[in-house]
Amino acid sequence: MTLRTRNRLITFSILAGPFIFLLCLLLFWEAEPLPPVPPLPNPNGYDVLMKAGNMVRGDVGNYDEMGQAELRAMAQTNSAAIRLARTGWQNECRVSTQFSESYMASHLNELAALKRLSQAWVIEARLVQTENHSADAAGNYLEIIHLGNESVRGGIIMDQLVGTAIEAIGTANLQRLLPQLKANSCRETAATLETLDSQRQTWDQVMQQERDWSRRTFRGTRYELARLMTRKSLDKAIAKAEQRFKEQQSKTRRLTIDLAARAYELDKGRPPANLAVLVPDYLKNVPQDPLTGTNMVYSP
Repeated sequence: MTLRTRNRLITFSILAGPFIFLLCLLLFWEAEPLPPVPPLPNPNGYDVLMKAGNMVRGDVGNYDEMGQAELRAMAQTNSAAIRLARTGWQNECRVSTQFSESYMASHLNELAALKRLSQAWVIEARLVQTENHSADAAGNYLEIIHLGNESVRGGIIMDQLVGTAIEAIGTANLQRLLPQLKANSCRETAATLETLDSQRQTWDQVMQQERDWSRRTFRGTRYELARLMTRKSLDKAIAKAEQRFKEQQSKTRRLTIDLAARAYELDKGRPPANLAVLVPDYLKNVPQDPLTGTNMVYSP
C-alpha cells in the first residue's frame, strides 16, 4: 500500500466514521416499544361527523355572497346534514387513523368534507342572523368551533390544521356578530367558549400522535432515516403548524374576553377597567396568551 493510498484511507475513516457509527446505531438500536393502539370509541362520534360532511351539497363556500333567499334554499338543502352532525359529539370522537403511507392522500377527502360541513353550518347561522335571531346565530357559531375541536381528537398534524381552520371560521363570524348580542347572550357565549377551550386537544397531544403515527407507518430504521433526512424541512413545517394553532387559540381567548367585557359594559353601563373585575362573574379565570405564556390584558 502506497503512502498516498494509506493517507486517503485514514482521511476517509475520519470523515465517514461518525456517519457509519450513526448508521449502525440506527440499524441496531431498538426504539422504545410503542404502546398498543387505543381502540376506537364504539359508537364513534367522528364517523357521524364524517357521514354528515359527506351529505353536504352545493357551493357552500360562497356564503359571503348569498342573499337571504339563497341562504334559505342552501340551508334547507343541508339541514339534514347539520341535524346529524349535532348528534356527533354525543359520543366520544376519535379520528379513524390508518397506519399506511397512502393514508394522507385518502384522508384529504375526509378533511375536505369536514370543512364543507363547517361552511354549511355558517349558512344556517347567517340565515337566522338575517332573521334577527342573534343568540341562535351565536349558538351555531359555537357549534362550528366545537366541530373544529372534536374532529381532530386522536388525529395528526394535518387533522389539527383543518380543525384550526374550522375553528377560525366560527370565531371570525362570532366576532362580527358580537355587537348585536345582548348581555345574557354575551355572558353565556363567553362561558361556552371557556369550556370548549379547556377541553381542546393540546399541541403536545397532537405531536405525540404524529410521532406515534410516523413510527407505526414507517417501521424501524425507515422512520429514523426519514426523520434524519427531512429533519430541517419537517421542523420548519411543524413550527409553522404550531404557530397557527397557538394564534387561533389566542384569537378564541381574545374573543372570550371581548364577549365578557361587552356583557359587563351592558350590565354596568361602563367598560371594565381590567380583566380582574370580570372574574368570576363574567370569566372563570384571566386567560393566558398561548403565544407568550403570560396573562392576557384588556384595554377599554
